[in-house]
Amino acid sequence: MKTETTSAGATINQALMKGACPVCGILKDFQWTLTETTLPQPGLRLCNFHGWALARSRGKLSCSTPGESVTNVFLQLLKKPLTGKVSSDECTLCRRVLEEEARLRELAQKLQTGMFAQWMKTQGTLCIDHAEKRKEFVALCLRSLVDEIVERNRGT
Repeated sequence: MKTETTSAGATINQALMKGACPVCGILKDFQWTLTETTLPQPGLRLCNFHGWALARSRGKLSCSTPGESVTNVFLQLLKKPLTGKVSSDECTLCRRVLEEEARLRELAQKLQTGMFAQWMKTQGTLCIDHAEKRKEFVALCLRSLVDEIVERNRGT
């Protein structure tokens, strides 16, 4: 299982060094940890993606065969009657990932420091989706910086 760092600031700094969108990296690690630590139980609402991710993670953690692990996960989830397909809006794990993404506003706060902003301008990376979301949380004068980061990465 991947280890979690104790402070979100350290996590953002570590993610920045990977050369990819730090928000994507943090969310990917968070989602991985979530599927590794969530126990299948009746009443847990899962979309198709997270249902299979949870089944896959259980297979890695058990001594049984992959098929047996998947079966056990889905049988556990089926102890409560199904109410139809679960959308990402209703999925317990999707909602937790969205909550984590909202918590990552601190990247926008870090952009307000001169040294960090300069580093992001010359070396940092943001995907288009997270760049747009970060622009919601930064001052108007910094929105052009976010655009510059995206444009610089498009050229590579």
